[in-house]
Amino acid sequence: MTVENKYFAFTVQALEDLNSHQYQAIALDDGKVANDGDEAIGILLNKPKNTEFASVGITGILKYRAGEAVAIHKPLTVATSGYITGAGSGDYIVGRALAAVTSGSIGKGVFDFTKPIYAMSSSFAW
Repeated sequence: MTVENKYFAFTVQALEDLNSHQYQAIALDDGKVANDGDEAIGILLNKPKNTEFASVGITGILKYRAGEAVAIHKPLTVATSGYITGAGSGDYIVGRALAAVTSGSIGKGVFDFTKPIYAMSSSFAW
């Protein structure tokens, strides 16, 4: 089973120590851990220290660090801590889980951070 596939990535300078945040979401505006799906630009692929360059995956099949248990096919969003969690009403959807994963584990998903979808309660159903 593959865990990563073709994806698009770019680099951004880390403005905090991101060494322990690999596979969490990163914000473009400040090079730090993202607070939600709206500010997230992608998933951190390496382990940069402060001022080093971070490799960030923005679209494709990527690994992610789960902030909660996530079921297969579940739409994904970004939690305040940069962890990836299941999306609900009022969240920005950045991807979909390709397999079930437990909290704190590394999962795999299909992501597109270029234009996150806002999940409104009237048009969003599981």
